[in-house]
Amino acid sequence: MIFRIYLRDANQRVTDKTTTGSPEAALAAFKALVDRADLDGQRLLAVLSRDGAPVAHHDFSKPAPPAPGSVPARWWRDRTPDLTGSAL
Repeated sequence: MIFRIYLRDANQRVTDKTTTGSPEAALAAFKALVDRADLDGQRLLAVLSRDGAPVAHHDFSKPAPPAPGSVPARWWRDRTPDLTGSAL
């Protein structure tokens, strides 16, 4: 398995990329990106993929649930342990 974790902006540019074969390292890298409150409000996604398939996206442009306009399926801050198990 190959995991890729990165930030993607509105123009599809990728930065802060990590590639690993370790589920634990992948989860830690995704959590490190998701926890970056300095990115809140920006049109950025933190992406976690496994073997080229998306596992999770964190949308920094949306407010945290349960705020109006939030999208719980795309807000992973404080929820990354939910990704363990079958997702990874």
